[in-house]
Amino acid sequence: MADKQDSTIRPLYGVVIHEAICSGDVNRMKQVAKEAEHYLQQAGDLPAALQALKIEIAKAEHKK
Repeated sequence: MADKQDSTIRPLYGVVIHEAICSGDVNRMKQVAKEAEHYLQQAGDLPAALQALKIEIAKAEHKK
């Protein structure tokens, strides 16, 4: 995920992306974008999976 310049591992969420934008550092922004693209490729269709999870939670709660 991280390149040789930045060996830290960080979860990608709004704060990381926002900080990269605020930094004004184009190389940093490009690296964060690259990491986000990689994450999205690995995550698959996360919104659909989350929706399915919420449906199953609702079903389980309804049975109680």
